Amino acid sequence: MATGVDAALAKAGRVCDLGTDPSQFLDRFEEWYEEHKLLADSISGITEDQKLNLLLLWGGREFRKRARVEVNGAHSSERVFRAGLPQGSVLAPTIYTLWAADLIETLRNASDRTDVLMYADDTATLSAGATVELAVARAQKSADALARWARHWKMSIAGQKTQALLLTQRSRDERGVQLLVNGTQVTGGTSLHLLGVTFDRLLHFKDHCDSLRRKVRPRTAQLRRMTGRTWGLREAQLRTVANGYVRGALEYAAGAWLPAASPSHVQLVERELLAAARVVTGCPRSTPRDPLLAEAGIPSAWSTRKTLAARTLCRALALPEDDPLRRVAEADPPTRLRSTTGWRHLGRSALIEAGAEGVTVEPRLEVPLLPWTTCRPIAFNLDVGPGGRRASSNETRREAARQHLAALPAQATWIWSDGSADAGVRRGGGGAVIFTASGETLEVEVAAGGLCSSTRAELFALRAALERVRDEPSPAPLVACSDSRAALSLLSAGAAAQTTTIGAAIWRTLLDIAERRQVTLQWVPAHCGLAENERADALAKQAATLPQGAVPSDARSLTRAVHRTATRQWRENWPDSFFKTIFGSTLPLPIPGEDREAAISVHQLRAGHWGRSLQYLHRIGRHPSVACLQCPDKRCPAALCAVCREEADVPEHVLLRCPALAGARLRLTGSIYVDPSRLRDADLVAALEAGYLRHREPLGYGPPCEYEVEDVA
Repeated sequence: MATGVDAALAKAGRVCDLGTDPSQFLDRFEEWYEEHKLLADSISGITEDQKLNLLLLWGGREFRKRARVEVNGAHSSERVFRAGLPQGSVLAPTIYTLWAADLIETLRNASDRTDVLMYADDTATLSAGATVELAVARAQKSADALARWARHWKMSIAGQKTQALLLTQRSRDERGVQLLVNGTQVTGGTSLHLLGVTFDRLLHFKDHCDSLRRKVRPRTAQLRRMTGRTWGLREAQLRTVANGYVRGALEYAAGAWLPAASPSHVQLVERELLAAARVVTGCPRSTPRDPLLAEAGIPSAWSTRKTLAARTLCRALALPEDDPLRRVAEADPPTRLRSTTGWRHLGRSALIEAGAEGVTVEPRLEVPLLPWTTCRPIAFNLDVGPGGRRASSNETRREAARQHLAALPAQATWIWSDGSADAGVRRGGGGAVIFTASGETLEVEVAAGGLCSSTRAELFALRAALERVRDEPSPAPLVACSDSRAALSLLSAGAAAQTTTIGAAIWRTLLDIAERRQVTLQWVPAHCGLAENERADALAKQAATLPQGAVPSDARSLTRAVHRTATRQWRENWPDSFFKTIFGSTLPLPIPGEDREAAISVHQLRAGHWGRSLQYLHRIGRHPSVACLQCPDKRCPAALCAVCREEADVPEHVLLRCPALAGARLRLTGSIYVDPSRLRDADLVAALEAGYLRHREPLGYGPPCEYEVEDVA
């Protein structure tokens, strides 16, 4: 929808969006079917044999409205289902595609400059015009064509669910927009809700952000019920729930709308992320944004915005050249909404920042291998026995590999392949050494792309080696050895499970080779002294220096590069604080253990807002004195450290400078002057806090719980 809006805005300054919904299509299908409309000659593009096959497909079990479930080969008993088509059935989208085949052409021919967008049983049209009147007139023609089509096929349009929205920069233009849809008067509104996203007139997505906040707050409340000050889930579990249950709802379809949202509305999304982060960490509301999100393991909405924009752009560029979405991605129209950039503009900027300017995107796998493709004699061995574990010594791993390889055919063509990538992300190269059954030795080097993962480089090396021996006439077995368990695991999922172009290409080559010889893909431990593997590794490193410009990068590698760059920029731009003194530009790890109270204190101390600090409590009015009820002055007597009275008991003082803890720091770290980076150790911070509270309690401040400050959402 958002991409269609971009294309429409490139054509004209006014766009009228009309969203319709065929009433209960899936539930009414059986009635529609019984009226024999499926076999009507007006269905274009379907032969008589296809019509007959479709009838046979609908017959039998589906016609009796009964179904059963299959799990790992076991079948349940048959159950009657009420709907015309069961949810999740493969038949449902097939029938709908055939049913709606002529609707797209009908709407396209209804009026000029009208784009049609269809999603399941939701249909939207975008009618553009130089004036409001022209755009509305074209939208009315689309509505009339839709109504005629529905009457022809004995369907009803849900007029009460139809919405209209005028996209314009002038608020006065949207007044008085009226459309007649199947006899129902539809008045243009200030927003349009389609597929879970709310569009507004300026595409700022304020209404959508407000809707998200209402949706997410109950989820945050549920997350809050999973933990407290002294009890609750472990932090790793809280992070998982926060990122999946809360953040997942916020980022629904965010690739389309978040890059286009105005900064003030992105800030609304970030507020909900901060609320979830406070639950995970137990930090108070006054905690600064960046330390809070970092301690909770939740990325900033601003860095996520760049990543999602780049992912949407790369996926669009990976589509076929004639795909409408790709044409939108490649277009460069003038900007009509100055405050709105969109995923195309933001994605390009993010790719440039990641060093991917001008990089070609690898085409998406359009025709996967069929599910019933036979594997023939292809075997995958992902282990060499207990001795091959990473914890074993190099000698043990090498000996285990040699013993395992000795059981494989000696009279065979052996491939040893390896991949290399700078820091595992850049300048990929693949190398392989091939020992043929005839005694010949071959070497292969191939560039894998300027932005490339280590696993992708391994796949490039294996593909190049297999293509080198594909036409070898020898019927001797083929053994391919690789030290990448990730690459072999991806391939071992099967031919039909491949979702990448290179994975499918490797499987096609394997199937060709397996027509005349047995094929075995064997994992071997890396860097343990296997001469053949070390030789392949050297070739891979040499291949990484080859020119990379002509090698395309896949959308996943490009997206990950943007994510790394955006996250690094976020970390490097953290304002100076005690938290940045500790972590620099690194992210904290989840705090292990089950002591929830200690974990919360560690987060608060490192983030710089400790809820048990007298200075903090005095600043918020929870620790008044006779002379001063409340003030932010750290030199106020009520804010001084209760133990040493030298300065305010801010986290820096408690953990690094308080004389009362000099002995504890010496015992725990070997020095009374602790390097702030040592405070990344959560156990050290917890021990220092516990020691400080033990010193303070005899001075009349009571047990720690009396100075606890809970966050009130």
